[in-house]
Amino acid sequence: MKRLSYLIFWFFILIFLTNTTLYSEPKNLLSINAVPLGTIPLGSSADLFKMGYGMELSASYIPASFNNFGVRLGSNFIMLPLKSTDSIWVLSGAVGPAFMFPVNEKITLSAYGTAGYYYFNTVGWDAADGTGGDLVFSGGAVGTFQLTDMWALGLGVSYDYYSSLYNGFGLSLSARIDFPLSVRERPVHEQKTKEIVPQLLDEKGKGLELRDITLSPLFPVLYKYYDSNPVGTVRIKNFEKEKVEDIKIYFFVERYMDNPMKLGSSFDLEPGEDKIIELFGLFTDDLMEITEGTKASAKITVSYTISGTDKTDNYTPVLEVYNRNALAWDDDRKIASFITAKDPEILGFAKNVTNWMQENKNPAVDENLQKGMAIFEAVKSFGIRYEVDPSTPFTEMSGQKTSIDFLQFPRQTLQYSNGDCDDLTSLYTSLLEAVGVETAVITIPGHIYAAFALKSSPDEARKSFGRPDELIITEDKVWVPVEITMFQDSFEKAWQTGAKEWRENASKEQSMLYPNHESWQTYQAVGFNEGAAIALPDKTKVTRAFKDSLTRYVDKEIYPQVAQIQSQMQQSNIKYKYENRLAVLYARYGQYDRASDTFKKIVQTREYKPALINLGNISFIKDDYEAASGFYQRVLNIDANNKSALLGVSRCNHEMENYGLVGKTYQKLKAIDPDLAMRFAYLDLRGEEATRAADAAGMRKVVLWEEE
Repeated sequence: MKRLSYLIFWFFILIFLTNTTLYSEPKNLLSINAVPLGTIPLGSSADLFKMGYGMELSASYIPASFNNFGVRLGSNFIMLPLKSTDSIWVLSGAVGPAFMFPVNEKITLSAYGTAGYYYFNTVGWDAADGTGGDLVFSGGAVGTFQLTDMWALGLGVSYDYYSSLYNGFGLSLSARIDFPLSVRERPVHEQKTKEIVPQLLDEKGKGLELRDITLSPLFPVLYKYYDSNPVGTVRIKNFEKEKVEDIKIYFFVERYMDNPMKLGSSFDLEPGEDKIIELFGLFTDDLMEITEGTKASAKITVSYTISGTDKTDNYTPVLEVYNRNALAWDDDRKIASFITAKDPEILGFAKNVTNWMQENKNPAVDENLQKGMAIFEAVKSFGIRYEVDPSTPFTEMSGQKTSIDFLQFPRQTLQYSNGDCDDLTSLYTSLLEAVGVETAVITIPGHIYAAFALKSSPDEARKSFGRPDELIITEDKVWVPVEITMFQDSFEKAWQTGAKEWRENASKEQSMLYPNHESWQTYQAVGFNEGAAIALPDKTKVTRAFKDSLTRYVDKEIYPQVAQIQSQMQQSNIKYKYENRLAVLYARYGQYDRASDTFKKIVQTREYKPALINLGNISFIKDDYEAASGFYQRVLNIDANNKSALLGVSRCNHEMENYGLVGKTYQKLKAIDPDLAMRFAYLDLRGEEATRAADAAGMRKVVLWEEE
């Protein structure tokens, strides 16, 4: 192998050191080439095969008039030894363009590219699928040295790709026989530039006619899209010698439209004038009944007035309609049409799951994050699996903007218990949207997955999350990316993987996030209610999995912060301040008993205001308003203008309907901190009105933890 590499190197050095005067004698050249060849497996083929060998027979024809360009027809037979004791033989034939570049009278460089078909069979072993064939593609280059007028020897290299079987790097010894079919001197004529005179196209017709009718195939899932986006165009031209007036055009597809749709307002055309008209259609959901692609007869009606006479013409072009699961990836936002959050089965599934979540819900964790966990665990418990669609994988379809992919509706994915990445994205985002969580889809090269928005603001997320790099933070929202193909793993791992994919591709400017609420403005979701009712997953299994997932999340978030505070505590002489800070951390993550024990330990030795307020907060959260008021009052006995204590006492008395006492303390708070008082403006109200106002503002159970 090493010796052969040296031969190739010195052969090409010889070419470039030789006189480079081009050999330009014109001739029609037929060349026959018979070569022994070797092939070295590349990539995954190297894991299965050893170096192969064989023979190739090819013929090239280069017409003199084509300036060194022609066609190549070849066939080869190769043996491909496996790394076991067995082998595979392959017979192929291919055709393609060939190029020949004379360097001088002796040396010629050639290049080619071919495509064709191969057939293979096994040697030394039997298998049910031991024979077969597919497409083969090859490209290569050859350098030859002319021995005589007819004989040439040389070396060649190539790359050969046998679809679904093998790819490798080829080396060959070339023995070429040339047959000049005709050789003659051709006079060289000086080319004179000709003046190009524009020629008017004399388009002929009669009356008022429609020309160039173009209709794009319809996608049923986008039927709401076509009333404001064209399904095609048509050109209308006046061939009369007088003006045509009051032209009206209507578009109609029987069965799939209730009535013909008028295209714009009426207009006039002068003699010889034409106009391009876009075709729109107000289609019905009958299109969603199409499970196999079909064709329909469209009808374009033109009414007009000429010479005072009213006329009407009809045209009936054929319209192609895809099946209801079809979609082209020319715009990734189109997936929004498959996100059917209002499907009754999707609503029932999602609402039941989030209702079960309430039993273990942690008020200190973002509610949308908990819903994302619960829905993920429910889909996982339901047994949904990720499977690549072998006929239309997203990896390939997304790179081919005109190719037609097959997408499942969320209900179908639950029925089939599996789906591709686009199917699982539609399912997960539909379930979350059904319970009020805003979602988005993320696209990276060859892949699509899901994201959902937190209730936390960007500033809150940066402060409260231990790993903000695992979030996608925009100007106004915080998104959690979830790799939905990982339903067999934990929610945390799916989240981490989704974040990693985003970071890696965002750095290369290869990632996009499309909020579905924005996409729905262009591509509305459709109704899809076919199929049997969807059973719910096992409640006990989902509840347990959600609780475990939530616990793992809290542990991951809290323990690094606990370690940091404990380290600071050991280095400080004022340990009770760090103990209070540590207890606040526990409280913020819903570990109220643990936090309460620490706060009580602090106040046993001193009347530390932050710890007293925090004890009041925990009692308030647990609806023990008398105990909470007592803790707040102990602070006011020390500091009568403490705004947190004033707020706490006001809220406790409001809950106990002691509105007279509320007025005294709340008015004092307004004077000390008007902004804080305004956040809890419901304290100025009474009864049900106050309750509704507090709930609407989301302030009913909000407390302000005190850290010094």
